[in-house]
Amino acid sequence: MISNRLKEIAKFTKGYNILLDVGSDHGLLPIYAINSGFVKKAIASDINYKPLIKAKENFNKYNLDIETIIYDGIPETLADVIVIAGMGAELIIEILEKTLSNAKNLKRLVLSPNCDYEILRRFITKDFKIVDESIIYDKKHYYEIIVLESGHYDYTDKELYFGPILLKEKSNVFIDKHKKELNDYLKIVDGITDINKQNEIKEKINMIKELI
Repeated sequence: MISNRLKEIAKFTKGYNILLDVGSDHGLLPIYAINSGFVKKAIASDINYKPLIKAKENFNKYNLDIETIIYDGIPETLADVIVIAGMGAELIIEILEKTLSNAKNLKRLVLSPNCDYEILRRFITKDFKIVDESIIYDKKHYYEIIVLESGHYDYTDKELYFGPILLKEKSNVFIDKHKKELNDYLKIVDGITDINKQNEIKEKINMIKELI
């Protein structure tokens, strides 16, 4: 029922009291986190009512008392750990920007966009430090998970691109992802007419070549 990606994300909520799953959709993550004993309580939020109807149905199946709220952003003092996953990095940034002061009061943020990990890291590390990361291959796609807590650290461009912890660990999945990425870049780089964009791709090609 629940994807391996969501199972991996849920691991990073372990030991916290209240999970807020932003953009919860059908509420599978809160169900898994509670049933696994990772958190004591969970709240599912979404900007639309319809997904939360399905989420409530799923909660009732498991006899779980999980609160649902309609909210665009991060509400104040409802949880100590939040998850935002399953959407683009730009949308996650937009959500965080709206209620950044509330986000800063949280003990932990667990973020997993569908793409553009570097963009998200550049934004979020202005106010948070990366304390853990993970990468998983699920349903023919590579997903990265970024775990953050309050603090500050000056990351290099290379760390922001690859992920500082992923870069240290260099797991097989991590290497496989960037090998594929390198092949994709090599196929398109010579056909790019925008010189700035071409140079940007060439820089990434060089970084990946150094890595692998």
